[in-house]
Amino acid sequence: MSKTYHILNGDALYDFFPEILPGEIIVARECLIDGPLTGENLPQFWETRAQFIAAEYNESKDSYFADVVSEFEKILSIPAGSEINLWFEEDLFCQVNLWFCASLLLQVADSCTMYLVKPPLINGEPNWGGFGALGINGLADAYQTRPKISPQELRLLSKLWETYNSDDRMGMAELAVTATNFPMIPEVIKAQLDRFSADGVSGRPENALKTIKAELNTTDFKTIFAEFGRREGIYGFGDWQVEKLLKKLDRTTSSAQ
Repeated sequence: MSKTYHILNGDALYDFFPEILPGEIIVARECLIDGPLTGENLPQFWETRAQFIAAEYNESKDSYFADVVSEFEKILSIPAGSEINLWFEEDLFCQVNLWFCASLLLQVADSCTMYLVKPPLINGEPNWGGFGALGINGLADAYQTRPKISPQELRLLSKLWETYNSDDRMGMAELAVTATNFPMIPEVIKAQLDRFSADGVSGRPENALKTIKAELNTTDFKTIFAEFGRREGIYGFGDWQVEKLLKKLDRTTSSAQ
């Protein structure tokens, strides 16, 4: 008898996941849009991430391996013939984590049935409120209407992880053209490419924050964070990421004075 798995992007969704849905839950607890991704193999990669998370997010390395790596190891242990439901939203934060999970699932790509569960579009546009805006009934509806992911589509997602991990921006742009079954991926890739600038401080996210601070004439973090989410929800940045960007802008402003 085949087993069913639900891979969730983060504990926020886990906390109100519908109990009526059968299957084992695996939580992807990472923020791969932030920090180094180096490592010749998975153990080295985990060590890189553990050091970064410990330094930047005030978490111990031991807790990283216990709470984060252990969940990803469950993905690697999913047996052939299983049903796998990937619960990921459309923003860059979620997509990069999805691409990484897809790379871990390659070994069972041809033997498992896979589905992508995501919040429904509103008038053809993503709801950046994500799963949190749906409620229990909305989550159940998203599950019932989930599209299947073919092995070829999973390999495309895995290839996106390869290009992202290696900072192959040209490769990412080329993949955006072929991702016809994922209508939001070209926009997500553009958002990723727009993060970069020659001076390192005037990419799209930084420029958006500078504009918000000027237009609203405020330095209040909650106000700035909420407005950034409205304007640039495609990034899916949490408060940690936005706060780091603001601190970088402040350092740049101070050094220029």
